Amino acid sequence: MDRQQLAQMLYDGAVAVQQGDLERARELLLQVVEYDEENAEAWLWLSGAVEDLEDQQTALENVLALDPDNVYAQQGLRYLQQKYG
Repeated sequence: MDRQQLAQMLYDGAVAVQQGDLERARELLLQVVEYDEENAEAWLWLSGAVEDLEDQQTALENVLALDPDNVYAQQGLRYLQQKYG
C-alpha cells in the first residue's frame, strides 16, 4: 500500500468518524495503523472511532508516544481519567 492510499484511507476514516459511521471508521483507521504504526493522526482519529474505554486510552497513549506534545491526545486522556477515573 502506498502513501497516497494510506492518506486517502486516513481521510475517509476521519470523515466516517465525523459522520458517526464508527464501524467504517474503525475498519479504515485500523488498516492505516496496521501499515503505519507511527501515524499519530490515525491513532488520534481511531481513539474517536473505538467505543471501548481501554481501546480509546491505548490509542491516545500511542499518539503521545509518537507526539508527546499532542494537545488533543493529552485532553482526551485527561477527559477519560476524570470521567472514568
